Amino acid sequence: MPHRSGQGAVRRTELPAYLIRRRPAAHAENSARSGQFLIRDAVSSDREALASILFRASRDVFPLAGIERIDKTEFNRQTEGESILVAEEDSRPVAFASIWDAEHFLHHFFVDPDYHRRGIGRSLMVATMMRYGSSLSLKCNTANTRARAFYRAMGWIETDEPGGESQGTGSWIWIRTPVAAAALGLLPDEQDR
Repeated sequence: MPHRSGQGAVRRTELPAYLIRRRPAAHAENSARSGQFLIRDAVSSDREALASILFRASRDVFPLAGIERIDKTEFNRQTEGESILVAEEDSRPVAFASIWDAEHFLHHFFVDPDYHRRGIGRSLMVATMMRYGSSLSLKCNTANTRARAFYRAMGWIETDEPGGESQGTGSWIWIRTPVAAAALGLLPDEQDR
Protein backbone atom coordinates (compact mmCIF):
# COMPACT_ATOMS: atom_id res chain seq x y z
CA MET A 1 0.00 0.00 0.00
CA PRO A 2 1.40 3.44 -0.79
CA HIS A 3 2.49 5.54 2.14
CA ARG A 4 1.63 9.14 2.79
CA SER A 5 4.15 11.97 2.60
CA GLY A 6 4.01 15.13 4.68
CA GLN A 7 3.61 18.69 3.45
CA GLY A 8 1.98 20.49 6.39
CA ALA A 9 -1.58 21.36 7.29
CA VAL A 10 -4.21 21.79 4.63
CA ARG A 11 -6.47 24.81 4.43
CA ARG A 12 -9.96 23.40 4.26
CA THR A 13 -12.70 25.51 2.73
CA GLU A 14 -16.39 24.84 2.92
CA LEU A 15 -17.81 23.21 -0.18
CA PRO A 16 -21.57 22.95 -0.23
CA ALA A 17 -23.17 19.94 -1.81
CA TYR A 18 -24.15 20.84 -5.34
CA LEU A 19 -25.63 19.30 -8.42
CA ILE A 20 -23.61 18.89 -11.57
CA ARG A 21 -25.13 18.00 -14.91
CA ARG A 22 -23.26 15.09 -16.41
CA ARG A 23 -22.75 14.21 -20.03
CA PRO A 24 -25.52 12.12 -21.60
CA ALA A 25 -25.10 8.42 -20.93
CA ALA A 26 -23.39 6.49 -23.68
CA HIS A 27 -25.52 3.40 -23.10
CA ALA A 28 -29.26 3.16 -23.69
CA GLU A 29 -29.87 1.32 -20.43
CA ASN A 30 -28.59 4.37 -18.58
CA SER A 31 -30.79 6.86 -20.43
CA ALA A 32 -33.40 6.80 -17.66
CA ARG A 33 -30.89 8.17 -15.15
CA SER A 34 -31.51 11.62 -13.78
CA GLY A 35 -28.64 13.21 -15.69
CA GLN A 36 -27.32 14.78 -12.51
CA PHE A 37 -25.02 13.77 -9.71
CA LEU A 38 -24.29 15.23 -6.33
CA ILE A 39 -20.90 15.76 -4.73
CA ARG A 40 -20.97 15.86 -0.94
CA ASP A 41 -19.17 14.80 2.20
CA ALA A 42 -19.39 11.10 2.99
CA VAL A 43 -21.65 9.89 5.77
CA SER A 44 -21.31 6.65 7.73
CA SER A 45 -24.11 4.98 5.75
CA ASP A 46 -21.96 5.35 2.57
CA ARG A 47 -19.17 3.10 3.85
CA GLU A 48 -20.46 -0.22 2.48
CA ALA A 49 -21.08 1.24 -0.99
CA LEU A 50 -17.67 2.96 -1.00
CA ALA A 51 -16.01 -0.32 0.02
CA SER A 52 -17.71 -1.96 -2.96
CA ILE A 53 -16.46 0.76 -5.33
CA LEU A 54 -12.94 0.39 -3.94
CA PHE A 55 -13.08 -3.39 -4.36
CA ARG A 56 -14.48 -3.35 -7.90
CA ALA A 57 -12.09 -0.64 -9.09
CA SER A 58 -9.08 -2.20 -7.32
CA ARG A 59 -9.82 -5.56 -8.89
CA ASP A 60 -9.57 -3.90 -12.32
CA VAL A 61 -6.40 -1.99 -11.44
CA PHE A 62 -4.58 -4.69 -9.45
CA PRO A 63 -5.73 -8.01 -10.99
CA LEU A 64 -2.74 -9.94 -9.64
CA ALA A 65 -2.95 -8.65 -6.06
CA GLY A 66 -5.40 -11.39 -5.09
CA ILE A 67 -7.88 -8.98 -3.57
CA GLU A 68 -10.90 -11.12 -2.78
CA ARG A 69 -12.99 -8.64 -0.88
CA ILE A 70 -12.90 -5.17 0.61
CA ASP A 71 -15.62 -4.84 3.19
CA LYS A 72 -16.68 -1.91 5.33
CA THR A 73 -14.18 -2.82 8.06
CA GLU A 74 -11.26 -2.87 5.61
CA PHE A 75 -12.49 0.35 3.98
CA ASN A 76 -12.63 2.01 7.40
CA ARG A 77 -9.09 0.80 8.14
CA GLN A 78 -7.75 2.15 4.86
CA THR A 79 -9.45 5.54 5.23
CA GLU A 80 -9.10 6.05 8.98
CA GLY A 81 -8.51 9.74 9.72
CA GLU A 82 -9.21 10.78 6.13
CA SER A 83 -11.85 13.14 4.79
CA ILE A 84 -14.02 11.65 2.06
CA LEU A 85 -15.98 13.30 -0.73
CA VAL A 86 -18.62 11.24 -2.53
CA ALA A 87 -20.18 11.63 -5.96
CA GLU A 88 -23.65 10.10 -6.01
CA GLU A 89 -26.26 9.62 -8.69
CA ASP A 90 -29.87 8.82 -7.84
CA SER A 91 -28.90 8.63 -4.14
CA ARG A 92 -26.26 5.97 -4.88
CA PRO A 93 -22.51 6.60 -4.37
CA VAL A 94 -20.66 6.14 -7.67
CA ALA A 95 -17.24 7.65 -6.88
CA PHE A 96 -15.19 8.91 -3.96
CA ALA A 97 -12.00 10.71 -3.02
CA SER A 98 -10.32 10.22 0.36
CA ILE A 99 -7.80 12.78 1.52
CA TRP A 100 -5.28 12.68 4.34
CA ASP A 101 -5.76 16.35 5.24
CA ALA A 102 -2.57 16.97 7.21
CA GLU A 103 -0.39 16.00 4.26
CA HIS A 104 -2.43 17.13 1.26
CA PHE A 105 -2.37 13.47 0.19
CA LEU A 106 -5.10 12.11 -2.09
CA HIS A 107 -5.07 8.52 -0.84
CA HIS A 108 -7.98 7.06 -2.81
CA PHE A 109 -9.71 8.35 -5.92
CA PHE A 110 -12.04 5.79 -7.49
CA VAL A 111 -15.02 5.86 -9.82
CA ASP A 112 -17.32 2.84 -10.04
CA PRO A 113 -16.25 1.05 -13.26
CA ASP A 114 -19.86 1.20 -14.52
CA TYR A 115 -19.67 5.02 -14.39
CA HIS A 116 -16.38 5.67 -16.18
CA ARG A 117 -16.17 8.27 -18.96
CA ARG A 118 -19.16 10.33 -17.86
CA GLY A 119 -17.39 13.34 -16.36
CA ILE A 120 -17.90 12.21 -12.78
CA GLY A 121 -14.19 11.78 -12.05
CA ARG A 122 -13.34 15.17 -13.53
CA SER A 123 -16.06 16.88 -11.49
CA LEU A 124 -15.06 15.05 -8.33
CA MET A 125 -11.43 16.10 -8.86
CA VAL A 126 -12.46 19.75 -9.29
CA ALA A 127 -14.56 19.55 -6.11
CA THR A 128 -11.66 17.89 -4.27
CA MET A 129 -9.30 20.69 -5.28
CA MET A 130 -11.88 23.33 -4.37
CA ARG A 131 -12.21 21.81 -0.92
CA TYR A 132 -8.61 20.90 -0.14
CA GLY A 133 -6.65 23.40 -2.21
CA SER A 134 -4.44 23.14 -5.25
CA SER A 135 -1.41 21.65 -3.47
CA LEU A 136 -2.23 17.94 -3.55
CA SER A 137 -0.13 14.83 -4.13
CA LEU A 138 -0.91 11.17 -4.73
CA LYS A 139 0.76 7.92 -5.59
CA CYS A 140 -0.41 5.93 -8.60
CA ASN A 141 0.47 2.43 -9.69
CA THR A 142 2.82 2.73 -12.66
CA ALA A 143 0.79 0.15 -14.61
CA ASN A 144 -2.46 2.10 -14.14
CA THR A 145 -2.23 3.93 -17.46
CA ARG A 146 -5.88 5.03 -17.41
CA ALA A 147 -5.49 6.82 -14.08
CA ARG A 148 -2.14 8.34 -15.05
CA ALA A 149 -3.66 9.72 -18.26
CA PHE A 150 -6.57 11.14 -16.26
CA TYR A 151 -4.27 12.94 -13.80
CA ARG A 152 -2.13 14.34 -16.64
CA ALA A 153 -5.29 15.57 -18.40
CA MET A 154 -6.24 17.31 -15.15
CA GLY A 155 -2.86 19.11 -15.20
CA TRP A 156 -1.07 17.01 -12.59
CA ILE A 157 2.65 16.24 -13.00
CA GLU A 158 4.41 12.89 -12.69
CA THR A 159 7.61 13.48 -10.74
CA ASP A 160 10.91 11.59 -10.71
CA GLU A 161 10.67 10.80 -6.98
CA PRO A 162 10.85 7.14 -6.06
CA GLY A 163 7.32 5.99 -5.31
CA GLY A 164 8.13 2.63 -3.83
CA GLU A 165 6.82 -0.83 -4.48
CA SER A 166 4.19 -2.98 -2.82
CA GLN A 167 3.99 -6.75 -2.91
CA GLY A 168 1.19 -7.79 -5.24
CA THR A 169 0.54 -4.31 -6.63
CA GLY A 170 3.85 -3.40 -8.25
CA SER A 171 5.60 -0.05 -8.39
CA TRP A 172 4.21 3.40 -7.67
CA ILE A 173 4.85 6.89 -9.02
CA TRP A 174 4.31 10.24 -7.32
CA ILE A 175 1.91 12.55 -9.12
CA ARG A 176 1.46 16.11 -7.87
CA THR A 177 -0.45 19.21 -8.77
CA PRO A 178 1.81 21.91 -10.23
CA VAL A 179 1.55 23.88 -6.97
CA ALA A 180 2.65 20.87 -4.90
CA ALA A 181 5.46 20.02 -7.33
CA ALA A 182 6.71 23.62 -7.36
CA ALA A 183 6.69 23.77 -3.55
CA LEU A 184 9.06 20.80 -3.53
CA GLY A 185 11.19 22.08 -6.43
CA LEU A 186 10.00 19.23 -8.64
CA LEU A 187 8.63 21.03 -11.69
CA PRO A 188 10.03 19.51 -14.88
CA ASP A 189 12.13 21.66 -17.18
CA GLU A 190 10.06 23.62 -19.69
CA GLN A 191 11.51 21.54 -22.54
CA ASP A 192 10.30 18.31 -20.88
CA ARG A 193 6.64 19.37 -20.83
